[in-house]
Amino acid sequence: MLPSAAIFVVFCLLVWWKGGAARGYAVCLLLGALVGVGIRETTDARLAKIQGSYAGQEAVLTAEVESIGRAYGAGRVSAVLRVETVDGEAVRFRVECVSLPRCEAGGRIRGRFALDLPDATQRLSDYADGIALSAEYQSGMLRLGPGRSFRARTARLQAALSRALRGGMAENTGGVLAAMAAGDKSHLSSALRSAYRGAGLSHVLVVSGLHVTIFCGLLDALPRRERERSRAYRRARSLLRAGTALLLVGITGVTPSVLRAAVAVWISSLGVWLGGPADTLTSLGAAGVLMCLGNGYAVCDVGFELSFAAVLGTLAGGVCAKRGRKVYYNKKKRQGKKASRPVLFLRRLAGGVWDALCVSFCASAATFPVLVLRGMSATVWAVVSGVAVLWMVGPMLGLSLGAALLGLAAQNFGSLPLFEILRRPIAFCAEGLAFGMNEWAFRVSGLPGASLWFDGGYAALVCLVLFLLCAAAMRWNVRLRAALPTVVLLTALAFGLETALSWNVVNIELVGTQAAPAVIITRREQAVVLFRGSSITQRAVETQLEKRGVKRVELLVDLRMQPEMPCDLKAETRIEAAALAADTTRRAACGGVDLELYRTRQGCIVRLTIGGQRFVTVSGTVRPAKPIRAEWLLASMARPNNIRYTDCLTLSRKYRWMRESDAVPVSRLRLRLAG
Repeated sequence: MLPSAAIFVVFCLLVWWKGGAARGYAVCLLLGALVGVGIRETTDARLAKIQGSYAGQEAVLTAEVESIGRAYGAGRVSAVLRVETVDGEAVRFRVECVSLPRCEAGGRIRGRFALDLPDATQRLSDYADGIALSAEYQSGMLRLGPGRSFRARTARLQAALSRALRGGMAENTGGVLAAMAAGDKSHLSSALRSAYRGAGLSHVLVVSGLHVTIFCGLLDALPRRERERSRAYRRARSLLRAGTALLLVGITGVTPSVLRAAVAVWISSLGVWLGGPADTLTSLGAAGVLMCLGNGYAVCDVGFELSFAAVLGTLAGGVCAKRGRKVYYNKKKRQGKKASRPVLFLRRLAGGVWDALCVSFCASAATFPVLVLRGMSATVWAVVSGVAVLWMVGPMLGLSLGAALLGLAAQNFGSLPLFEILRRPIAFCAEGLAFGMNEWAFRVSGLPGASLWFDGGYAALVCLVLFLLCAAAMRWNVRLRAALPTVVLLTALAFGLETALSWNVVNIELVGTQAAPAVIITRREQAVVLFRGSSITQRAVETQLEKRGVKRVELLVDLRMQPEMPCDLKAETRIEAAALAADTTRRAACGGVDLELYRTRQGCIVRLTIGGQRFVTVSGTVRPAKPIRAEWLLASMARPNNIRYTDCLTLSRKYRWMRESDAVPVSRLRLRLAG
């Protein structure tokens, strides 16, 4: 929050410094920020009321299943539930359940759940999606039939289209097409997600403004002169675009990214009826404001921020491409040479490549600060991937929707084989394009530089300096041929310096639930995980490893004494405390981490040595005969009996056993191996 606020304040000061009419914009921005703070306070009050009433309790919930996804274990799914009643009392809020007996999206269920606050790593994203609590399933699952709300009906339509589209396809290609066309991401494997993230193509798997724009752009087939001449046609087309956006919202499940893009389309259509010109920035800004009115945390969603940054980068790329082409054609016109047809064809082809390069570069550059400020890994191959395969999105989306609709018709009208005959070649073409995009993602994600992670504070400082340099260049009218190479060079030097400084740095983090957090120790693209907790903690671990760009888990230590479910994280070496005999010791060393695990009858204790610092964590009940001394305690609910520590890492404000002298809890530590 603080780095983003600093950049915003600096931007407002620069606008004010420009003087004149620009000062009015600065005042509007500051007033808008104050209104945003007020909306967030209102949202906080509503969330606090819900959490104060139900957090930490078990209750019988009657809920509607809004969406489902992959879970850990056979016959289980993860789900977002819209709660209707709690112990018979009518309520209205959303919860997320990481592991639930298999059910269908759009159905109604009843069962006993344990409600708690969302884990720290997912809390901001959950609040942005309107999720107030996390729910852990206990018992008594009953399926009450299909729901009757609009969201339930669209969820059933989404599931039916996904099944019709994936029929006869391979798992990876069918999963990608279902995610793009129907918004069904439950069939994407973790390996496929990681590959697309490493190739800089993860936004392709989320139905967003890109897909809405392409889908609605199919309506712009008539010549421009006819459209401009007929006002009635423009109004009719605006209604058709608005209806098309509404259809896509229903098909893809009313996700925030699709709803945001659809609202922008609706505002543009309204402008046509009111006689105003279409303005992308105004429509996008109005859509963002409308979505934040009901939820002050909507702006904290990573997809929300990336979408806005990508649109701004795309617009800037379009302007740069247009100026570049203008300079080139003016130069050719001054030369006075008439080009032949092959040369004109090559120029058009080169112009298309130039446009794609400018748009891809500016969009990637605009989204890069969002990624690093949110502590996520980025990739240097995003621009290359955008130019190489983003042209496939339009054909894939059109072919996928056609195959899904024909497949759905074939299922409902089985007596007419014509639908299936038409579906097969269309599905084959869509699957071929998806296969090509998957191969590109898998190959590029294995290249060096596919996953870069930077410290948030350092990244914020670099982004702020670059922002000031760009503002100064615009203020003093510095030529683009001098400003752009300077900014690119300084960016490369800053990232190179960060890479050199963090070469031997280890990150130690606690993630998951406050009661039983897991410990993640990362160094570059390698990790050591000390796991405890439930499926909620496992999801938090996987999310954090993806954010850090970790490709390999060298060691996984399962500290649970009586695990209810296996931990299926892939690791080169595994140590399970429950499988060890009492009073035994296991040692391991990897990635600059020396580990020693001692198993007792009722628990275990782990001692780590990293960069000359000693760390201790406890699971279960352990009472050492002699005091154990360490610089850091990786704290949990388990009482650290007979352990002498200097400081501690914890996700909780205060555990009951903690000393009064313990400082404000910190959940992350960076440590240099060489001192």
